[in-house]
Amino acid sequence: MSESPSLPSNPELVYYPAPVLREQCREVTQFDDELRVFCDKMLEGMERWKGVGLAAPQVGVALRIFVTNHTGGGEDTTPDRRVWINPKITLSGPSNDYEEGCLSIPGIYAKVERPSVAEVTWQDVTGLEHSARFDSMAGEFLAVVIQHEYDHLDGILFLDHVSPTHLALQRRKLKDMEKAYRKEFGSAGTVLRR
Repeated sequence: MSESPSLPSNPELVYYPAPVLREQCREVTQFDDELRVFCDKMLEGMERWKGVGLAAPQVGVALRIFVTNHTGGGEDTTPDRRVWINPKITLSGPSNDYEEGCLSIPGIYAKVERPSVAEVTWQDVTGLEHSARFDSMAGEFLAVVIQHEYDHLDGILFLDHVSPTHLALQRRKLKDMEKAYRKEFGSAGTVLRR
């Protein structure tokens, strides 16, 4: 099965409730120039849209890829641009609350409880495997970013982790996004049901 037709040359951000945001992404099996170009475009998009992470489903591609730059790449910081392909994650440690948002769900932020430690194994654009441990309790914010982006690869949105009370507070904004999606695409998309 060739992945090439599904890799856009100019990826655009998709918004809630686009169905691709709820898909279980498939593994990357082809490591070629087209994949490298796609990952570079994802990094460019993440920076253009002012995010610290971006997953392939957020640009309409159901592959197990995300990119990060948890430093934000501002003038006072050194960029830490990373590409994560076919990641596997083990979570441990005490849980903490972190305020999260999502490029695909603009204007909504919520506290999400996540484990503090993320041990990750992933491949780079050449297929070479890497592994590392990140601990948010030790000041490694990347541990939180990784968990958020990893969730996207399994069709999980950060709003799936928030309390029903907080979700109810955001319901009007979500309904507005659902209405706009229906108007543009003629279908309801994949809306939150809780």
